[in-house]
Amino acid sequence: MDVKQLTIQLEQVMKFNEELREQNASLTQMVEQLRDENAAMREENAAIRQEIATQRHDYESLLNSTQTLIDDRDKLQRRVDELEAINKRLVDMLWGRRSERRFFSPDQLDLNFGAEPSPGDDEQQAVLMAQLQADEALDEQIVRDADARRRRRRETQKQTQEFPQHLERRERILDLSDEEKAGLTRIGEAVSERMRFEKPTVYIERIVRPKYVQKGQPDRGVIAASPPLSIVEGCKYDFSVVAAILSQKFAFHCPTYRQQDWFAQCGWFPSRSTLNDLINVSVDVLTPLFDQMWQLLLQQPILLTDDTRVLLLTRGALSREQIESLQGRRRSGTPPGDAPEELPDRGSVTSYAWLYTGLDCLAPYNVFHWSLTHQHSVVDEHLESYEGLVVGDAFGGYTQIENRSDGRIVHASCNTHARREFVKAESSEPVLSAQAESFYRQLYDVEERGKLLSVQGLFDLRLRDAVPIWERFGHWLESDKLRHALPQSDIGKAIGYLRNQWTALRRYLSDGRIPIDNNQSEQEIRPLTVGRKNWTFLGHPRAATGRLQLVSIASSAARHHLVIHDYLEDVLRKLAEATQNNPAQLTLGSEYLLELLPDRWAAAHPKSVRSKRIEEKKRIAENKRARRARRRLLARRQAQAQS
Repeated sequence: MDVKQLTIQLEQVMKFNEELREQNASLTQMVEQLRDENAAMREENAAIRQEIATQRHDYESLLNSTQTLIDDRDKLQRRVDELEAINKRLVDMLWGRRSERRFFSPDQLDLNFGAEPSPGDDEQQAVLMAQLQADEALDEQIVRDADARRRRRRETQKQTQEFPQHLERRERILDLSDEEKAGLTRIGEAVSERMRFEKPTVYIERIVRPKYVQKGQPDRGVIAASPPLSIVEGCKYDFSVVAAILSQKFAFHCPTYRQQDWFAQCGWFPSRSTLNDLINVSVDVLTPLFDQMWQLLLQQPILLTDDTRVLLLTRGALSREQIESLQGRRRSGTPPGDAPEELPDRGSVTSYAWLYTGLDCLAPYNVFHWSLTHQHSVVDEHLESYEGLVVGDAFGGYTQIENRSDGRIVHASCNTHARREFVKAESSEPVLSAQAESFYRQLYDVEERGKLLSVQGLFDLRLRDAVPIWERFGHWLESDKLRHALPQSDIGKAIGYLRNQWTALRRYLSDGRIPIDNNQSEQEIRPLTVGRKNWTFLGHPRAATGRLQLVSIASSAARHHLVIHDYLEDVLRKLAEATQNNPAQLTLGSEYLLELLPDRWAAAHPKSVRSKRIEEKKRIAENKRARRARRRLLARRQAQAQS
């Protein structure tokens, strides 16, 4: 190979090498570009990742905010439900009927929750339908009777109302003067009546007893008629005055200073000590009557009871033991000897009045006792000789009395108190509270239908209608919704009350004489509870027991709608006469003492019974019964229309 060819080949190699260099440079440039693009893509990827992280954070924030809004919405909804329940409760209190009816949708008021349906055979269904038809016919008759009474009452009201015939008539003649009636001929007269009132009057009865001597018989001494009977020997005040003081104080709840003002209208302004002295004297005279009422109550198989607070002025008269019991030293376990020598007397303390009352068909009397403390031992002392059943609230002195008395006394709990617990829970749990109240509305509807039945008839009605309601009530009480209720919430407390008192609340089903609640005792103690706002306190520990004895007699007389002044004046006179002249008549169980009991006295003195009040009370009960009958008929018709 020559040099020329080698040169050509070398140039070609060099040219190829130059091309390779150019290609390498291009590749290097492309690699740099790729590196730059890769770096840019990495930066863009990092930015995208950062944006995704930001969006994820924003999403979580929005999620949390949304959950917060949902929680706030749920809270607001619950608050709206509470306010609606409170508003409905207030509307019922202001304008609603006494039955306190509630209206909820059928799905809310699932009253058959947990109850297993029992189909029964055709014969049972026929008996049930026949009984329902009989109940409906009875309700229709009650409504017809109520409508007829209303029509008669309206017709009577249209007629001119005459004044009572027993009231004194005093004639007043309004005639023309002699000049005006000169030349006139009398053809008749126009007679009209109007009532006048004279202020209360008192007068001093001046008793004159002529004295005589027998001539020639100086041993016989001076002879005169016996002085008139007085509440105590030498008393300057007649029984009518004492009866007026007692009736104003314990029947109309007038404090002493108002009594002074009332008597001042008559021209006599007695001192407070005089009024209190006469009250104290009357306690001693009326004690045998109080003891007789209490003895009869303790002989009855059923007692209703309640208690209330009464302010007591101690006036430094409390014993060391009483002050220690008030301060709770004995309950805390401190021995009496470790107490300081000087224990403070606070001047006034809260004491307690206890009411024991009997049923109208057994012993229609109200007996009040007083105690300084509210302890179980007080109830045990009152009922130490009693054997029977006590209807009361869930106070431990009643609920545990069966164990403390070794079964001698049995407790039946008050269903009204149990129902009130659910009324309190309406603001927080309106649906569950309404369900419980609906059960109680059905139970009280059974009691309303049984008021005109005999004891055995009411017992049979309860077995037929009330027992199934209680069974459904028990299934509802064991439902999951109620199991998860917080114990310290209002609904939890209501449920706990119901569960704890379940047996005692159902005890009334065992006897037609046992009431479903102790509303009667609450109604009888209400005047004392309201009256304490007028006369406020008991003035001394030694006087407390006696004052409540007088309250017992006045309350028992009011229960029989007596004209309280007439009753007290007659009873005081007869008891004072027996005390001074024949104490044997005041033996417990004597016919003389029994005739002074309010129910027997009312039968013997019909003119001193407020018959209009009895008629009004009867009319109110009949109207209430008719309203509930109309409600039952309406409910049946609505159910038939829906079916």
